[in-house]
Amino acid sequence: MSKSIAKNALYKVLLNIFNIIMPIIIATYTYRVMTKELIGRYTAAYTIFNYFFIFAGFGIYNYAIRELSKVRDNKKKMSQLFTSFFVIGLISNIVTIIAYVAFNYTLFKGTPVFAVHLILALNMISNIFYIEWANEALENYGFITLKTIIVRLVYAALLFLTVKSSKDFLIYVFLTTFSTFLNNIISYIYIKKGIGFDFSNIKIKRHIKFLLLVIVMSNGNVLYTQLDKVMLAHYVGEISVAYYGVANNVMNIINALVLSVVFVTIPRLSNIIASKDHERYINLLNKITQTLFAFLFPVAIGMFVLAEEIFVLFGGGEYAGGGPVLKVFCLYMISLGMEAILTNQVMYVNRREKQLVPMIFMAGFINIILNYLLLKFNVFNEVTAIATTTVSSYMLIFIEYIYTRKVLNIKFNMFNFKNFRYLLYALTFLPISFIFKSLISNMYIYIVAIVLTSGIVYTLFLFITKDEIWNTAVNRFMPKIKTKLRR
Repeated sequence: MSKSIAKNALYKVLLNIFNIIMPIIIATYTYRVMTKELIGRYTAAYTIFNYFFIFAGFGIYNYAIRELSKVRDNKKKMSQLFTSFFVIGLISNIVTIIAYVAFNYTLFKGTPVFAVHLILALNMISNIFYIEWANEALENYGFITLKTIIVRLVYAALLFLTVKSSKDFLIYVFLTTFSTFLNNIISYIYIKKGIGFDFSNIKIKRHIKFLLLVIVMSNGNVLYTQLDKVMLAHYVGEISVAYYGVANNVMNIINALVLSVVFVTIPRLSNIIASKDHERYINLLNKITQTLFAFLFPVAIGMFVLAEEIFVLFGGGEYAGGGPVLKVFCLYMISLGMEAILTNQVMYVNRREKQLVPMIFMAGFINIILNYLLLKFNVFNEVTAIATTTVSSYMLIFIEYIYTRKVLNIKFNMFNFKNFRYLLYALTFLPISFIFKSLISNMYIYIVAIVLTSGIVYTLFLFITKDEIWNTAVNRFMPKIKTKLRR
């Protein structure tokens, strides 16, 4: 089971690069053939669906990865745990789909959004077979990468062949659901070849308490971005939700790639903590944090300076003027990176879910209060909504970090110059963008010029300062490149 973290991270990065390219192509196409009202309708419906989907998933994904990682060398215990989690998921999905259909029948029957909700309900049926947590616990990232690429290509092909205009809106919704089902069923068939069901020692009650805590921990966005979308839909309108949703999607696509380095190491960190090797844990935690920041800051600042252009590329002229909301999302993305480290690599792997829950609620309720204050002063919109969410997210980081240092007594210094120098390097993108903005009028040439120049400047900073992450990457990949060139 000893699989290289670097190799797993590479698979994860390759997967997420593909998950960047394909969603960009798909989103660009979709935003052009669908009206803003339909995109807003889908986003609003999906937000409500997500509130129910939280209970369908029941926090199994994160919890199962951690627990299975501890016993992955014991096949019998693996099968018993796998069976327990599968049964819990089966029950939670069946109960939730009944509640979701009843809710929508009561509130939305006879409205245009009702059909969307019924199609989305199919996701809960396919979620019964969602066992990707087992593949991740076993670090089967090669399979995950290949499978996801194939499913995404099938989805894209069907989308381009069948969705031609706004009249095909429901087909589009169905295809998103179908691709999820295809993804889940392939993973289920694959993992069942290696892990069988074992009903000899099923323990349901034992896991429920922890799963309830993980539900809150893993779904903090219910009080953050999800709440924003619901309030925007109710108080502002579908177009505002569309702008917010597009910016959120752009950030999520890029953020998935950046956070690969975090989530791919959860099984390994859980295994290290189980072996009580504290020094090794701290060393790996510091390395993960430095690596994350080396990518997080330049990507976020790069998106910030190109926010308006990115919005136009995604949505066309219909979404012109969406730059400000994406700029705030870039600041929010930085907070998500920091929060991912503290939540997943510190609090979660050290089994501090119980303490984490009130922290998430505290920051979330602050976000609710701030949103209602914005409503009171009649300044609530897609930009101010994500601004308050960003403030709340940084407050959560502050609380978690204090707890890590003072209560857990983990000597982990996230906010040091070694990590934040990457932000200083990335801030040079701002004057570069100002210079090119005054010289270049063509949007596409401007984007290429900014990306190339900023990338070269950032790389020079890493080279001149003999950066540790840079040197590690060069020493790892250059010999392989030279060997291939000689052939």
